[in-house]
Amino acid sequence: MTAGILILAVFLVFAGLMYARVMPALLAVPAMAIVMSFVAGVPAGNVATMIVTGASRLAPVYVAVIFGAMLGRVTLDTGIAKAIVNFAAEFGGERPAVVALVLSVVVAVLFVSLSGLGAVIMVGSIVLPIMMTTGVPRKIAATLFLMALALGFIFNIVNWKFYTQFFGVTQQQMYHYALILAAIDAIALLVYATISFRHSRAYATWAVKAEQPLTRVPWYALITPVLPIGLYFWAHLDPVLAFLVSALYGALTTRPAKAVQILVAAAIRGVEDVAPAVVLFIGIGMLLTATTQPQFAAAMQPLIAGEALRNPFAFVVIFGILSPLALYRGPLNPFGVGIAIFTVLLTAHVFPPVVLVAAIMAVVQVQNVCDPTNTANVWIANYTGVPIDEITRRTLPYQTAVATVACIVVALASGALFGAHPFGIPFQSAQAAELAPPGMFAGPRGNGRIAVGDDGSPEARAVTRVVADALSKNGVAAFVMTAEPNAQDCARKPYAAYAGITSTKFSLIEGTDVDIGIRLFDCGGWEVDEWHDHAVVPQGDAPALQALALQGVARLREWANGNTVRWTHLITQGLAYAPGDAPAYYYSLFKTVDGNMRTYVRAGGPAYAACMRTNDIVDKLDGRFWWEYGTYQTQARAYDGKPHAFELHRGAQVLDIQLGAPFTT
Repeated sequence: MTAGILILAVFLVFAGLMYARVMPALLAVPAMAIVMSFVAGVPAGNVATMIVTGASRLAPVYVAVIFGAMLGRVTLDTGIAKAIVNFAAEFGGERPAVVALVLSVVVAVLFVSLSGLGAVIMVGSIVLPIMMTTGVPRKIAATLFLMALALGFIFNIVNWKFYTQFFGVTQQQMYHYALILAAIDAIALLVYATISFRHSRAYATWAVKAEQPLTRVPWYALITPVLPIGLYFWAHLDPVLAFLVSALYGALTTRPAKAVQILVAAAIRGVEDVAPAVVLFIGIGMLLTATTQPQFAAAMQPLIAGEALRNPFAFVVIFGILSPLALYRGPLNPFGVGIAIFTVLLTAHVFPPVVLVAAIMAVVQVQNVCDPTNTANVWIANYTGVPIDEITRRTLPYQTAVATVACIVVALASGALFGAHPFGIPFQSAQAAELAPPGMFAGPRGNGRIAVGDDGSPEARAVTRVVADALSKNGVAAFVMTAEPNAQDCARKPYAAYAGITSTKFSLIEGTDVDIGIRLFDCGGWEVDEWHDHAVVPQGDAPALQALALQGVARLREWANGNTVRWTHLITQGLAYAPGDAPAYYYSLFKTVDGNMRTYVRAGGPAYAACMRTNDIVDKLDGRFWWEYGTYQTQARAYDGKPHAFELHRGAQVLDIQLGAPFTT
């Protein structure tokens, strides 16, 4: 507990430094990672490794940031952005409200692919003068621009690359929620615009004539800013490729003769635009690596082990009503102090990653629009002459409402949206058995009982009764019964555990070596452990076989004495778990000789509850063919505690399986 409190103290110190603008987030985040690691008790050698590996942990993210900035520069330098804005302004005519809303749509579309202060300045320098010269009041122009920017950022591919790389979610998991969040955000923008124009009688008096586009842009080039969205979401290209293809398309369709010069200049200026973001992602990678150290996790476990955060009301209050805590790089800002909090919540499995990303996306709607420390807000306030605190005051109620409504949607519909059920019943003393899928635990018939079966070999049959008698001690009733525990869930089984006796024979010079094995399974067929003993045994020597079996029983009991909590849970509930176990779905993936990746699923477990079954053939994992990840990487995903999505084959059926919530202790 002491180490955890000290880690929080370090967090508060660096939060204060960032809040007071004594230390920028670019330096504070990596410094926080280093100091927290030492406080948690991470050895110095591991801290040095953490710095090196953490610096490149999010390399795919900041590479995507750089290529996204390159596309942004192509869009701006070729006149594509200016052509889109001027076309929208002509469509709006002399009606200020219509012009403002049409240009807001354009800004939202542009910032689906644009990012960085350079893009804000370039687009703002075109859009804001047009708004104000058509009569849109300065305050409304400035705030609508920021609200539209945040709306487009919901689908910004750089952000999605961060979510998928850092939190391990997939596009498919977040897509429907993103659409709902965008709808909520768009409604807030429309309500704000309606109320503002209805109550405002002032008009902009800045007599600046909007510039005309210097270069004629063909109509088919105007899709350049949104082309990455199609390539990413529907063609499933990596963001880097999506940005690169779109940049090439934009350069070739506007100025083919100067395409090389445009792309080179865009690459150089793009790196300049996003250099601060790249440095920040390096620090975030260090922090993520630090929090995955076992010493760090052990220090924080006592502080986050309770169920309070999993209460849906607390979720809405923290990430919705209290979303203004994202301002001033505060404790909910994922690009400031808050990255430490979100990282701990992720590594401690407080919420499924999809739910955590949903909370971040809600909070970011406040941060993107209202935070006075955003460089975009500072520039827009200075450009329009609107005090920066006035922008915050006008937009904060609307964006807080957006975050709150989005969190309510997550609390009410997380099962339908994500296939996850992260919120426990808001009552105390819920037991593991009460929160698990139906059929996961042994029923009253199985309590305290072990079935002992054999593999059909004469040697195994010869020792089955001896093993059952030896196990029938200390409140355990063992009986002979050959069964397949993985065939069905545990609800009606007459046993809580199953001991399978196996025999294997090898021909040696000395004679026949016989191996007698005891494989201990829980009631759903998930292997707990196994023990093997072998010796050269004369043909038909039953006492020698029984002696080997009793050696295995002795070692089973030795394991039970050393793992009393797991053994007690196994015998009484049918599952060998212990407090502190990582979240688990109880399935594994294995490759068979026919080249297929197949599943082994513990009957009654969370994967079984999601309709996955043993020997299903895996085709796709999280929207990609499993061989695109590689055999080992695919198999490792079965144990990461994340709610993956599968496309499976079962006979002639093709099944789409979305895992829900894992079993947690």
